[in-house]
Amino acid sequence: MAIDFKCSAEKVELFYKGAYLMDSPRNRKLQVSGVDFLSKLNGTRVEDIPPDISFYIGGVQDFHSSLSALSLDNSERGMAITIQADYMNLGAWIKPFSFDEYLLKIESLIEGILPPIKKYYKHDSATLINYTILGLDFFVRSGDLLNIISSRLDGFARAQREAERVLYNQSSSSHTHLARELNFVEGKKFCWEEDLTVEFKEVKGSNPVKSIQNLVDEYILAFFNSQGGSVFWGINDDGIVTSMKLTPKMKDDIRKSVSDKINVIEPPIDPTQIGVFFHKVLNADNGYVLEVNVPRSQSELLYFNSSGATWVRLNGSKKKLQGSALQDYIIKRTRKDF
Repeated sequence: MAIDFKCSAEKVELFYKGAYLMDSPRNRKLQVSGVDFLSKLNGTRVEDIPPDISFYIGGVQDFHSSLSALSLDNSERGMAITIQADYMNLGAWIKPFSFDEYLLKIESLIEGILPPIKKYYKHDSATLINYTILGLDFFVRSGDLLNIISSRLDGFARAQREAERVLYNQSSSSHTHLARELNFVEGKKFCWEEDLTVEFKEVKGSNPVKSIQNLVDEYILAFFNSQGGSVFWGINDDGIVTSMKLTPKMKDDIRKSVSDKINVIEPPIDPTQIGVFFHKVLNADNGYVLEVNVPRSQSELLYFNSSGATWVRLNGSKKKLQGSALQDYIIKRTRKDF
């Protein structure tokens, strides 16, 4: 049973199973919420919806796991459908490709999409500052409305899986790293936790440049020899943001220190693989979190610093390899069972 529409000069009335449901002034967008209303559109065809009524339907996560809302803008030419996908947590984005690169790949894999995929960041809660909702636009002229929406959502899910597969395969030959959009608030807990690919370092003392210079090569090697990842200076072990106050000169000195450490790694590595990002911290004057992002090496070789030392990531921390432990690790690595 589909929704029936009755149009007069002033308004459009909606009926379901013969009973009055609601009405809307003509050429006005109707704001509704809930999967119950959406289910009443079952069997409704696009061409049967009057061209001068449109809908914004929120609170419909139960209809599809990746759906948060729908915008249906009807006209004489057809219907523009905006699918608002569920929240995506950019704060948990640990992949060897950027989020924007990922969206571009998804666009290329979804049939009928009108690019670009839009990103929405307006949130009232501080806990959602690292999240985005994606908007996917389509245009249809006819057909069962709910079947079309379900098909587009299934296509989005397939494109997500295929985009990840393709980009992971490409990551071995492409090391371009685009800055991710992360948010940090002074004194607040960052949404990531320390694990095999994430390390937090609080900087104590008055010389953050020296503190970073003393350790950065160890973390670069540990991540590069293992699964890749990021070390963040300016977050304590509890995940609380404790930013560093940095001048432009200090930031330049840190970049130079990182570059100098990279240039003496053996065997030599491409320095463009290592991302150095200064994330501005909210509620902190000149406060920054430094992220050094390192990909996973695609080689079976281990890499060493200028002193012949090396590190790996084990159990969420860096471990220096030497003596018999180094020999055992190299044997396991070359056998691909590490």
